[in-house]
Amino acid sequence: MSVLLDATDKSRRTLRLAVVTAALGVAGMFTAAFTFAGQEAQASEAGPAAVASAER
Repeated sequence: MSVLLDATDKSRRTLRLAVVTAALGVAGMFTAAFTFAGQEAQASEAGPAAVASAER
């Protein structure tokens, strides 16, 4: 804990920004996971690569 006591205000702000950014990233990933969890993971129609390989 003495490392934080010796830290300057600028380094504390940088650390706080990094922690908040990481927390928001994790929250965003969980939000996306719960948003798309109830939906099918397949495309509604075939893309150009699938059509090209099916024609061969």
